Amino acid sequence: MGMTNLERWLMYLSLFAIPYLAIVTGFLQAPVLTKWEIEIQLLPLVLLVLFGVYSATVVLYRTFTFNDCPYAAKELQEQIELARKDLKTKGFTFR
Repeated sequence: MGMTNLERWLMYLSLFAIPYLAIVTGFLQAPVLTKWEIEIQLLPLVLLVLFGVYSATVVLYRTFTFNDCPYAAKELQEQIELARKDLKTKGFTFR
């Protein structure tokens, strides 16, 4: 059985958070880590901004490339007309 999206995202989050917290709290120490200390501390903010840009891009792209379905629209209009006729026969009046 596969993982749900929540489980997958929690796994990704833990794969990032555990080493990140070990570095920031000083549990892991190395000269390269002290050299890049500010960049490492800002990494979650940078990743959050990149995720926001990615999300906005995906939403905008899918909005602009949304396909029209003229056949489905025509079918829906026909169903609406049938429903109106049926309701009129049952005594409902439309404005």
